[in-house]
Amino acid sequence: MNWELPADFSDRYGPWALIAGGSEGTGEAFARRLAAEGINLVLLARRQGPLDSLAANIQAEHNVEIRTASVDLTEADAAAAAAELTKDLDVGLVIFNAGATIRFNYFPEWPEEDLLALVNMNCRTTTLLAHRFALRLIERGRGGLVMVGSVAGFAGSTHQTVYNASKAYDWIFAEGLWRELGIYGVDAIAMVIGATDTPSHRRMGADLSAHSPMEAADVADEALANLHNGPTYVVGEHNRVAADFILTSQNRGAIVSSMSESSAGIAGDEMLPMAGG
Repeated sequence: MNWELPADFSDRYGPWALIAGGSEGTGEAFARRLAAEGINLVLLARRQGPLDSLAANIQAEHNVEIRTASVDLTEADAAAAAAELTKDLDVGLVIFNAGATIRFNYFPEWPEEDLLALVNMNCRTTTLLAHRFALRLIERGRGGLVMVGSVAGFAGSTHQTVYNASKAYDWIFAEGLWRELGIYGVDAIAMVIGATDTPSHRRMGADLSAHSPMEAADVADEALANLHNGPTYVVGEHNRVAADFILTSQNRGAIVSSMSESSAGIAGDEMLPMAGG
């Protein structure tokens, strides 16, 4: 499906967009689509090299300004760094796109530093980034604040227990912001995605073949066309079907077991039975 953006998209969400986690995958796809609409970009990610390569590639195709910065989104000063980098810009759209799971393991096997990094990125930094930019968007009287979530945040599962929990936080946080910021004409939204073919998943060796992974460009196109459809929008028809089933089922044990089977399959692991089951 070809998703058309609203006619007033650039006026509502431009002239600058900030993408946290903007060097590859869905972040890159968001950047490319926004640049095609003439919106200038601020791209944040941990590695400077990929950011600079992407910026040069985009500017070879589109007449936009781009700022990049190496920012570790797991660190306490990440949101402050983003605010400082953009203090002289009229930012109309903030997309928190980082936060893919770091590994697929049973919870006790996770190193403590990885657990903290995941919580810091998906909870602390999202909260502080929203706090830094909410007032700026309110003063504009228009704009958008996007928390890219995951279907995984709708239920617990093995292998990525903390990831699922952190994405549940982002989901509920974004829904509250939708109601608060909507008073002032600002669109806050939980943009929930499912399995997506991205470099980070490939590096982890995640097997997504059973989950109909979407292309990152398709995710970005559909997401940007639905920024006004909050408080929660699930990208992809098959993901909407899955989300509806997860959220309406009264048998949470069955849902968690099913999600756990899925996580184990992605990890290439065997799902062990429960004791006494």
